[in-house]
Amino acid sequence: MKFVQSDSSEVANSIASTKALACWGWSILTFVCIASMPGLLIILITSLIVSVRAAVWLGVPVVLALNGYLFWRGWSPRLNWVIAGCADRFFVRLFVQRRRDLVNIQEPDVIIFESSEIASVSIRIVEVFLYGPKPRIVEWLVIEPVQTVAEIVSSRIHLLLRKPGKQVFVVNESGRLTMNWKFCRPDLQTFLRQIVRECPSLVMAPEDRSELDLNGIWHGSREKPNAQQRQMLVRAVRLGFGCKCTELLSLHRAMSFREAGTYLAEIVREDTGTDSSGGPPGSSGCMLCR
Repeated sequence: MKFVQSDSSEVANSIASTKALACWGWSILTFVCIASMPGLLIILITSLIVSVRAAVWLGVPVVLALNGYLFWRGWSPRLNWVIAGCADRFFVRLFVQRRRDLVNIQEPDVIIFESSEIASVSIRIVEVFLYGPKPRIVEWLVIEPVQTVAEIVSSRIHLLLRKPGKQVFVVNESGRLTMNWKFCRPDLQTFLRQIVRECPSLVMAPEDRSELDLNGIWHGSREKPNAQQRQMLVRAVRLGFGCKCTELLSLHRAMSFREAGTYLAEIVREDTGTDSSGGPPGSSGCMLCR
């Protein structure tokens, strides 16, 4: 195992050659919306000030150029890869630096595992019933290093990820690395099939599936949730459903939207203070509005 920079030749050559590669990025619809808004605004302003014809001639090239640029930035594997497998090695990207003023060009942001250093790779799935019978599905890729390596990884990751200005891709959970697959492509099952073909020596552990049913919280007494229900709400927030829980609390527990948000933030802080493991994957970042 070693820590390297993502722009090193060792990483670049492996990323270019492997077929087991996952990338992080927005959906096509999101790209189109983001790229189109400035162009549409230019068209509107120009049509009001000059003419519709001038607006079209000026705005359409802007829309096309922005769409092209964002598609390139968003879909380029070289720029947005998060995890890759190549023969007998496994590459995990820890973060990307978003604030350029804080960049340390010597800081490693990729872990390279030898296949013998990984105890198992698996999928963790939670079906979250927020309101009603239809669940929301949350998926993670779970990488469990062997015990001796896990201790080193835990200590090093803590130092690398604690600085601000980073888009963090992985969470260290009791020695295991977990990656939320919400914004990753291809889908998790497809990626695991690619990994099996590229890295046949890796051990694939059984899928871990569980449920979290919040329906009982919204019915019955309008008092504040009890201890068991608070734990369920904390877990839902850490899974990324803080905003929805805030909305449901305000509708069914006689709280204003602001009071519900404050209440959730308080119970998450209380739970964090008693949980030495740092919480489940997905707990980093903005908990209430992810």
